[in-house]
Amino acid sequence: MGQVDDEQIIGEDYSDARLDRQQWTDRTYVSCNFRDADLSGVKTSSVVFTECDFTGTDLTESVHVNAAFRSCTFTRATLQHSTFRNSTFMGSTFVDSRMRPATFDEVDFTLAGLGGADMRGMDLTGCRMSEANLVNTDLRKAILRSADLSGARTTGAKLQEADLRGARVDANLWVGAALAGAHIEFTQAVAYAHAHGLAVEG
Repeated sequence: MGQVDDEQIIGEDYSDARLDRQQWTDRTYVSCNFRDADLSGVKTSSVVFTECDFTGTDLTESVHVNAAFRSCTFTRATLQHSTFRNSTFMGSTFVDSRMRPATFDEVDFTLAGLGGADMRGMDLTGCRMSEANLVNTDLRKAILRSADLSGARTTGAKLQEADLRGARVDANLWVGAALAGAHIEFTQAVAYAHAHGLAVEG
């Protein structure tokens, strides 16, 4: 049975619920179940979700500002045409979810599981993806300018034609990711060369 205390909702089951077009402000959801729920068009402001299950959830055209999705599960969720501003997905996991097209403005994906996700062509400027799982993630033609990918696992990541200018990355990205046609700065080119054992002389 769920509990409600000062807008804190714990353990509630919203599976298969129709919650579309609602507006939520200053709420906290803990260990709630949103499996197969309709959250399309939902607007949230300063709402926190912790360890919630969004398996099969429809988040189409939803808008989230100053939201936090902490250690949540997004399996086969639909985020198409949704917007997230100044929000965090820290520690959350995405599996077989439809994430494009969507808007991620100043979003924190630290420690998030995005392995194998289809994020082609997405604008992730300034997003934080440090220590995230990006193994085999498809980021072709994505805009990652000034993004923080430090410590991210990037083996097999597809970054062809991506814009990495100003991004903070580790040597393992230069070695383990596919980077043909990627846009980088001179200092990044030097780091790429060093990662491949080349001696760069001015």
